[in-house]
Amino acid sequence: MTIGIYDSGLGGLSVWRELCSRIRAPFVYFGDTAHLPYGDKSPDQLLEYFNGSLAFLQSRGCRTIVVACNTTSSVVLPRLKHLVQLPVVGMLEGVSQAAAAAGKRRIGVLATEATVRSGVYARTLEEALPGAEVLMQSAPELVPLVEAGEIAGPKVRAALLRYLDPLLTQGIEALLLGCTHYSFLAEPIGELVGGEISVIDPAPAVASRVQEAWADGEGGKGTDEFWVSAAPERFRATAELILGEKLPPVRLRPWGRRAVDAAED
Repeated sequence: MTIGIYDSGLGGLSVWRELCSRIRAPFVYFGDTAHLPYGDKSPDQLLEYFNGSLAFLQSRGCRTIVVACNTTSSVVLPRLKHLVQLPVVGMLEGVSQAAAAAGKRRIGVLATEATVRSGVYARTLEEALPGAEVLMQSAPELVPLVEAGEIAGPKVRAALLRYLDPLLTQGIEALLLGCTHYSFLAEPIGELVGGEISVIDPAPAVASRVQEAWADGEGGKGTDEFWVSAAPERFRATAELILGEKLPPVRLRPWGRRAVDAAED
C-alpha cells in the first residue's frame, strides 16, 4: 500500500523525511509548485488545488493521504475532510500533541497569512491547552526563501528577525512552526530565539500519528515517487540542497492535466 504526501512545494519534504524514518512503505510526493506560495491564496483556490492533487495521488495508488501543508490543513481540511473517502492526516493532528509535550502556556506561532486568517491553529491550541495564550504571526517571506534554497545567511536572518521580534517582545515561552517549510529554518530560528524558548516542529508528531494508523497496513518499502506541477528540475536541485541527499528523478504533472493521463505514463 502507498502513502501520498501533498504540499505546495518543498516544505512537505520535512514530513516525508520523518515518515521515512518510521514507516517502510512506498511514498508518492506531490508538490503543487505551479501555485506556490499558498499563503496568499483564497479558500476556494486552495480547495481547488487540494481536490486536483487528491485525485492525482489516488490515481497513483495512494490509500492514505498526508496533507503536509499547514495552510491546506487549516483552511481546507476542516471543510472537506469528512467527505474524503481515504484516510487523511493533516498537520493539525500533530500540533496539539507537539504543543502539549512542550508544556508551555504562552505560545507564538509562525505561519502563512492564510493559516493566520483561518484562526484554526489558535483555536486548536487553546482547546488542547486550556488557559494557554496563543500569539499568531504571519511570515510571508519565509516560504519563497526556502523554495529558493536559502535556509541560512543574512537575508534569512533579517527576515526571521522581522517576524520573531514581535513574538519575542511579547514574552513567548515556545515557538510553534506553523508551516512545514519552516522546519528547514529550524537552525537559524533556534539561534535567534535562544535556548530558553522551545521550538516546536509538528512534523515528528504528525509522522507518529501516521505510523500508528499505518501499523496494520505496513508492507515493503518499494520505490518513492516525486511529482510536481511545475519546474521539476529546480525542485529536485533545491530539495537535494536542503535535504543533503539525492532524490530520484522528479516528474512533471502539469496542472489541469487529467489524473488518469498521468497514471498511464
